[in-house]
Amino acid sequence: MRRALLLALVGSLALSASASALPRDYVLPGDQVFPEGIAIRPGTDQFFVTSTTDGTIFRGTFGKRRTKVFLRPGLHGRTNANGLAATRDRLIVAGSVTNRIFVYSLPDGKLVSRFNTGTGGLVNDVKVAPNGDAYATDSSRGLVFRVPARQIRKRHAAVRRIDPFVNVLNTPIGQYANGLVPAGDRYLLVVGLSSGVLGRIDLKTKRVRTVDLGADPIPVGDGLAREGRTLYAVNSASRVSQYTLSPNWLSGQLRRHITSPRFRLPSTLALTPKRLLVVNAQFDKRGGDPVLPFTVAAVKRP
Repeated sequence: MRRALLLALVGSLALSASASALPRDYVLPGDQVFPEGIAIRPGTDQFFVTSTTDGTIFRGTFGKRRTKVFLRPGLHGRTNANGLAATRDRLIVAGSVTNRIFVYSLPDGKLVSRFNTGTGGLVNDVKVAPNGDAYATDSSRGLVFRVPARQIRKRHAAVRRIDPFVNVLNTPIGQYANGLVPAGDRYLLVVGLSSGVLGRIDLKTKRVRTVDLGADPIPVGDGLAREGRTLYAVNSASRVSQYTLSPNWLSGQLRRHITSPRFRLPSTLALTPKRLLVVNAQFDKRGGDPVLPFTVAAVKRP
């Protein structure tokens, strides 16, 4: 009995030490990265980050500070990359001004398919719904696209054209639809970059309704992440705002603003059980002198 207790205590201490030893930030190689998107591969300790400059995709693990190049820039026409979404065996990339959505297999990084959204757009963020469908925002044309789960699974040699799923241009969300996140099985939450409005899209009817956040909208809303009724939103004040949403997703209450001296104009975030991984985009330093190295800051979840 004493030996069992001792082994349990040693194991507990080892786990605590391991958790406390996790890096406070993750380093992205390169001096012109200007990262934007992040996604965690479910069931693993792996995460991926995009470069808006040249479309590089980096891969990191929770226990190591330095990330490595996973997908080289320019492959398959991926010269720009913004948002990311990951499943156990797929990585979905929002292709920014290439107007494409790219799908790669995991863990090998082989191209599965490419989807063309037309011209004149900026495919910005992408998330996967519970049924496996992927949704992506266009922050230039006020559009939301859908790639059905069966198309994500299937390999296509040719680039396939997809049509918009919802047009939010003339809704309170506005032209610059940005961060998005599924809300249950039926809804999608999308924030407007310039409007600061959080909208709820009914995936069955395509109706768009405003989420009432009272006196606390999301100014220059960017990346979103959700767990249960808790929504995290990156915004223009170089902070992450935490809201509690109602059961019907149509109202929310601000709980707190999360800040850190290690935030450098963040763009989006991903959730682990105990931490927020916040991407330091530094878009305000384009054409200037960014703070090097580019990083993903890891901060404790409140």
